[in-house]
Amino acid sequence: MVAVGEPAVMECQPPRGHPEPTISWKKDGSPLDDKDERITIRGGKLMITYTRKNDAGKYVCVGTNMVGERESEVAELTVLERPSFVKRPSNLAVTADDSAEFNCEARGDPVPTVRWRKDDGELPKARYEIRDDHTLKIRKVMAGDMGSYTCVAENMVGKAEASATLTVQGKIALKDYCYYEKEIEFCVF
Repeated sequence: MVAVGEPAVMECQPPRGHPEPTISWKKDGSPLDDKDERITIRGGKLMITYTRKNDAGKYVCVGTNMVGERESEVAELTVLERPSFVKRPSNLAVTADDSAEFNCEARGDPVPTVRWRKDDGELPKARYEIRDDHTLKIRKVMAGDMGSYTCVAENMVGKAEASATLTVQGKIALKDYCYYEKEIEFCVF
């Protein structure tokens, strides 16, 4: 079992015979293409320097000489994938009392668990919800909710984090936008 990008090594104790058998490998019942520069077969050992998802499968070591052929037991290679983001949260600027929504979508194998945290404290108690699609929604945003929110995706082979900042703007009364000029009131809306 390896993660994408890691090396994989499978060992085979070649069968004894006279003349000495040559060793080859099969993947899922077909001869392995050792022309791939990532694959090396040396002394019965199969080495894949940088595994890809499509390297996963059932491998068999084959010893061959002029008398015959003998196959090893099947060894299964599972290639897992570290979490990565399909959708990352974006910075938000919202007005106080409005709602804020941060999106987050991750993939990986096995499917990662996704959670949220606020970098300088706890998520706003009783005012947040995390939806099935991992969207974080904060209702009735307050000034104290400002800060960095991080989406954390984790599985058995790794962890990924993506953060976004929430800025809260106060509601501005209309009178702040009015001014007088020659005894006439001007208001900007």
